[in-house]
Amino acid sequence: AVIVNFPLVDEPDVAILAWTTTPWTLPSNLSCCVHPDFEYVKLKDLNSGKKYIMMEARISELYKSEDAYEILERFTGKQLEGKKYEPIFPYFKYMEKRGAFRVLNDTYVTQDSGTGIVQQAPYFGEDDYRVNLKYNIISKDMKPICPLDMTGRFTEEVTDFKGQYVKVYWKAVRRKEI
Repeated sequence: AVIVNFPLVDEPDVAILAWTTTPWTLPSNLSCCVHPDFEYVKLKDLNSGKKYIMMEARISELYKSEDAYEILERFTGKQLEGKKYEPIFPYFKYMEKRGAFRVLNDTYVTQDSGTGIVQQAPYFGEDDYRVNLKYNIISKDMKPICPLDMTGRFTEEVTDFKGQYVKVYWKAVRRKEI
């Protein structure tokens, strides 16, 4: 699993901390999802000075000491719904016209793992597909956004990694080269 920073469009100095167990799907990211009823926070990392949004119940997984951060604001996931963010890869930026790259709500998000914010690539997960369909970011009749070939290599849409096997990409993510 990896945690990715997605800067908010209306607050570029604040990033949502999204979690994924499938980092090879990040080039296909179209949305992030939060639980509508759970508590989220905007916090300031006191070491870096950066501001992040994540689920309050998950803070202790990222910060071992309460002295490492300051909570600036609290809100429910419902209040995050619709917030726009900058994708980390531009490959499917045209999907912004359909409402991509914003925070969505669904109750499948849990307090058990990650940051409480799940990155979504709709053609790589059942919940991702269902939620993006509900928000009309994708439709059943559109061409799937699935930039992998049958051998697990990125296709031409993913220009930076075209032809690379997903495990090579994953190693680069783990080394923080991406």
